[in-house]
Amino acid sequence: MGVERAARDLKTIPREADWAVTPIDPHDTLLGQWVSRPAGALIRMQEPRLLLFGLPFDAAVLGRKGSRGGPQAIRVAARTLKLPPGLDAIKGAARDIGDVVLPNSVELAHRHAESFVHKTLLMAGHYRKGPLRCRSVAFGGDHSLAYPCIKPYLDHLGSDLAVINLDAHLDIRQVEKGKPPNSGTGFGRLLEAGLKSYTVIGVRPFQTSAAYLRRARNYRARLISAEDVFEQGAVAVAKNVLKSLSRNCRFIYLSVDVDVADASVAPGCSAPTPGGLLAHQVFQLVRFICADRRTRACGIFEFAPNLEEKNSDRTARFAAGCLAEML
Repeated sequence: MGVERAARDLKTIPREADWAVTPIDPHDTLLGQWVSRPAGALIRMQEPRLLLFGLPFDAAVLGRKGSRGGPQAIRVAARTLKLPPGLDAIKGAARDIGDVVLPNSVELAHRHAESFVHKTLLMAGHYRKGPLRCRSVAFGGDHSLAYPCIKPYLDHLGSDLAVINLDAHLDIRQVEKGKPPNSGTGFGRLLEAGLKSYTVIGVRPFQTSAAYLRRARNYRARLISAEDVFEQGAVAVAKNVLKSLSRNCRFIYLSVDVDVADASVAPGCSAPTPGGLLAHQVFQLVRFICADRRTRACGIFEFAPNLEEKNSDRTARFAAGCLAEML
């Protein structure tokens, strides 16, 4: 069976999401109570303002596997979050269309994910110009999925698109001849495809080879280290990044690799390392960037629940906090 035919034969209706939760305290309002779970395809839905979908896939990860279990683990951690005053707008607006069914083949999974993102966002009116109509959030899976998640926007928007990546690594490796893409190649592929604005926040010493630093500079990528965030403050960094974007930027994709956080904050990922950002700094960055109305799509990647420390859900709670800030 050819690749194209196999891609067409894949299921297109995602597996249903599970946000079911009952508050222990009747005074609590929990996020899980306000995320709807429509059955079937998005085409049956009215245009949502907040669109969620899971990507259970880790066949392309360079390190330890497990991020295919990320989507539902994030839901479990996020559904018990208590909503503070002022977030009533989420009620009836946040819709989770479930987990996209992806095969183990990297090539097939990427083709299917890209097609799914394009068709889903097209039906949601996501490509329209003008004020923000819908924000989408993809979560779970390895960071190779950044390519199929962002490519439809790049094809549609060209130089009007800016990508901001919170990550300890640059992920701009080149795909080796005869081998499939991996979790370190996603943004390199996007730059090769014409992405003009790429910013990485949280880069760490001893985590990136000099060759990739040179490649990033050749593409005029903006690199901001974890030390820069510590010295300048997360809000100041976010302000400077947003201010530096091109005048014609009208769409921002925010990608969060959970390994941007220190290993003490997010041990449950493929490559936890010391020297990373603290949870409140990541939350501030996400909150400030998502307050910009140009930020219309986000992704959370690399959370692997099987790699959590024993009897701990520390990384799940961190990833859930990122999701809540995006919403």
